[in-house]
Amino acid sequence: MPRFFFHIYDDDVALDDEGLDLPDLDAVRKQALIGARSLICEEVTKGHINLGHRIEVEDEDRRPVLTLPFASAVEIEG
Repeated sequence: MPRFFFHIYDDDVALDDEGLDLPDLDAVRKQALIGARSLICEEVTKGHINLGHRIEVEDEDRRPVLTLPFASAVEIEG
């Protein structure tokens, strides 16, 4: 199973050195959504959300396969 690395770009940069074994890009996108939504929840508890933050995913050859802006992880209703 291929390994993917999820790098977080928010108030800090957290580069993933371990990665996750996932079967395909659909699973990668689902995992990135879960991560982004979790991070957004943490931000909300601090009283802010920066929808410009993002998660960037690389494959095991360190090639970019997905960029998920936090704005794409949620729907804002007003």
